[in-house]
Amino acid sequence: MPKPLKTHQCTAAGWGMVFACLHFVNLAWLLHEQSHRISLSEEEEDIYEHGWQNCGVTPRQFQKLLKAGAEVREVAPGALVCEEDRPVDRLYYVIEGSCQGVRGAHRTVVMEYPEGVFLGELRPQTWRAEFIGCGKSLNAITEQEQSEEAELEEAWLLDHTKAVSSHSRKRSMRATLSAGLQERMGSTTKICSGSAWTSSMAAGPGGCKLLTWPLGAFTCVVGAEEKLCEAIERMDEMSLAYKVCAGAKERYSEGYRELLECVVADGRIDPAERHALNRYRVRHSIPAHVHTAMLLDLGWTEAEYHEGILNSAWSSMLRSWRREHPKEASALSPGQATTASTA
Repeated sequence: MPKPLKTHQCTAAGWGMVFACLHFVNLAWLLHEQSHRISLSEEEEDIYEHGWQNCGVTPRQFQKLLKAGAEVREVAPGALVCEEDRPVDRLYYVIEGSCQGVRGAHRTVVMEYPEGVFLGELRPQTWRAEFIGCGKSLNAITEQEQSEEAELEEAWLLDHTKAVSSHSRKRSMRATLSAGLQERMGSTTKICSGSAWTSSMAAGPGGCKLLTWPLGAFTCVVGAEEKLCEAIERMDEMSLAYKVCAGAKERYSEGYRELLECVVADGRIDPAERHALNRYRVRHSIPAHVHTAMLLDLGWTEAEYHEGILNSAWSSMLRSWRREHPKEASALSPGQATTASTA
């Protein structure tokens, strides 16, 4: 400060007050950050990194969703998660294992839900319109959904004519994926107020772990923030893609099992048949453990598959040869009898 100091006391006091205020503001900001800091458990952090982070959901947004009544639920293999025709009152996200969409008294599987997907189809734009109370937007969204369903019905009736195909190419990726699922399994469940489950959801053969919310609490948190709404819409698009891929893989596995049943029905596998089966496995990425499990279900071992003949069929052939050639069989040793029957 310039001299004498006495004449500049007001200036010094003013600057001192400015620095003090800045320090108090900084302390208040630190206290606010401390009280509102993001703290996720190890399990919650793992869930966030493997399913939510890549779609644009921030850690703070994910923490808001967790605080909206989120629960982790473990479901035993084959146990029902929700029943067909019941109102949708909760939202489910598969963390581990898998779920299956089943219909009818015989619980026919119509859809496979792998890890990292939601059960049903989300409607973030509908939630946003309901939250802000925009009736025009909600009516427009409803009319668009009804129009898309009408187009799907028309496409089914016309057996994918060129006009419908060219029109479908103009739709968004999310609408295209949704259309693919509906063509495969029929109507899908819309996760919004007033809708009902179109199929029962059950845990897969290995059980599953679900992250579940009350529907109203989840939709309010998502609908209150436009950026979170867009991120959840991207998550739903990824979920639809995973469901389509999981369904295709299931169909390939079923097709491979049918081929395998036909080939091994007579107890023998020719080299050409084995080569064709191996090509099918490589082309459609059928895992080796799935192939082995199917063989065991059909009564074959891996060694018998590579040898091309079932041991029981071989024994039957040997007994038949001995009955037809009793004199030759009695004169030969067991090894010679085996060689003669082969000839």
